[in-house]
Amino acid sequence: MMDTYVIDYLLNNYWCVKEVNPKEYFKIKNNLDFYKDFFQNKLGSRLIVNDRFIKLEKIPAVAKSYMGLNNFTNPLEYTILFIILLYLEDKPKLEQFILSNLIDFITTTATTLELNNIPNWNLFHHRKCLVNVINHLKDLYIIKVVEEQNIFSEDIKAEALYETTGLSNYFVREFKNNILEYNDLNDYISDEFMNQDDTVGEVRRYRVYRHLMYSLVSYKEDFNEFEIDYLRKFKNNIQNEINKYLNASLDLTKNMAVLLYSLETGEKLYFPNNKAISDIVLLVNNELLDNVDLGNLTLNDDETITISKEILMRIIKDTREKYLKYFSKYYQELSISNFLIEVIKYMEEYDFIRGKAEFYKIYPMITKLKGIIPKEDIEQLDLFGGNVNENN
Repeated sequence: MMDTYVIDYLLNNYWCVKEVNPKEYFKIKNNLDFYKDFFQNKLGSRLIVNDRFIKLEKIPAVAKSYMGLNNFTNPLEYTILFIILLYLEDKPKLEQFILSNLIDFITTTATTLELNNIPNWNLFHHRKCLVNVINHLKDLYIIKVVEEQNIFSEDIKAEALYETTGLSNYFVREFKNNILEYNDLNDYISDEFMNQDDTVGEVRRYRVYRHLMYSLVSYKEDFNEFEIDYLRKFKNNIQNEINKYLNASLDLTKNMAVLLYSLETGEKLYFPNNKAISDIVLLVNNELLDNVDLGNLTLNDDETITISKEILMRIIKDTREKYLKYFSKYYQELSISNFLIEVIKYMEEYDFIRGKAEFYKIYPMITKLKGIIPKEDIEQLDLFGGNVNENN
């Protein structure tokens, strides 16, 4: 079977740093020639390769909610992140700095710039936001810990010594235009193709492939008419390219386009995955389809289902009651309210549903990924090799 390690790694990781993952770095670097044409000519994506890291810049065709940083839950964290990047901008590799100096810089900068989100370190939640950002920067190897005394979220007087790795200047992509003139998110996405015709030619091709590669699933409303035309005309060519470079198949209907990957793919971002909630969502999807078959829910012309939040919550509750004994201990003991919050959030993250106010749209992806409990008596829910002890 084709080795898709290179493309799987680059798609599912921000970058590959040689000092942290030397084995992965050289495996990717030594096999990049095979993928370069796909990255550059089909995706139009910038591939950065140097002696410190390898990075595929994954700029989507359409921004979606799940494309943020998964461990960030508050706008303040993004504010702190970019102020820290400013702080690190002129610091050379291996320069050390202390936490208290960084905290003073964040406060002064946020106040001077009159930002909407100014941290108040007396608040536990704000201190926790800073800790989350620092942990993220450590995970990306942008900073290293030299010494930490206590945790800032628990102790406002905590101190720490960090060291910059020199990678901070590569974190944010380069923009071709003045971003201070941008008004919304779409301006940032279209920056690299500004003033180019995206209805024909290579830009249209880039956008179609980015829909497929950088989105979990794309629905008709995500495409413009010219991209839909390209999909229809070049479906076979696209499938051939997918077969060449990926262990996946293109599933194209009149209202949806998605790449379905082999179950052997172990990347954590795919669905289904090894989280117990992934299996629960499979059961909820099946319950939704059963309600369609029974006539309780009606399909719209675009193969979606419009449903009130109240009815969606009732169906999720019904699923929980029906299969509770198969759930892991964590989900058996989780309160109903928190269970509903987790399941709905997870379904939104994987684009099974999109919500507005008190109504949701259920999208046709639920027909592709659904699950049932095997007839044989099993003790725990594990439809797709899921880890029943996983808490989320």
